[in-house]
Amino acid sequence: MYAKKMRTFAARPGVNMMPTVFSSEPAEYLVERSRFIGQTFRLVEPDQLAEHLHHMEGAYPHANHYTWAYRIDDAHLRASDNGEPQGTAGMPMLNILSQQGWDQTLVVVVRYFGGIKLGRGGLVHAYQKSAQLALASTKPGMMQHIRTVRVTIDYSPYDRIVRALEPMVLTQEAFFGAEVQLALSLPMESWPQIEEVLDREARGTWQLNASEDLWRLMPLSQSQTE
Repeated sequence: MYAKKMRTFAARPGVNMMPTVFSSEPAEYLVERSRFIGQTFRLVEPDQLAEHLHHMEGAYPHANHYTWAYRIDDAHLRASDNGEPQGTAGMPMLNILSQQGWDQTLVVVVRYFGGIKLGRGGLVHAYQKSAQLALASTKPGMMQHIRTVRVTIDYSPYDRIVRALEPMVLTQEAFFGAEVQLALSLPMESWPQIEEVLDREARGTWQLNASEDLWRLMPLSQSQTE
């Protein structure tokens, strides 16, 4: 349900890539007594695949199939049917990842066979549905360009500055001594506006003590996509 809006958000300044997995929960789909259990994982490098497959094998032992598909970017994508008829599991799941616009994302679907064969069409539908449910149970995230800073301000403008900065920063923390130290994290593009607030409210008496720029995985709430 996020797919179209997430593509729009990814085009904003300071955002590097399409949505990926911030956190996830398993999702189960039952059809003709077969259990399909899917879960997504963030996958930055192909070497991480074995770790996530091992997790699913431990969480769901003795399953008949551990199928998977991942899309790191347009040039790095793979899929496995893991014993299901060729083209009925991995590729349908990979198509869902591509259609919905997920990067650095792995989806694993485990199947416990229920004794009734589903046929090729039934398997394709079941694995597509399982991938969709797994993605619906995923909290998306974005790699966002973040700046962290530490500034010193006087006590007198502290309340005004904190109130003014609250809607503009991601986090802020205060340390009280002879003066107030503010530790802020913020989207890179917000820094000029934050400097304006500090100049206006502190009347030129604030001091920048430290600054670092980095990329950080941040949760993508639906409000950010609107």
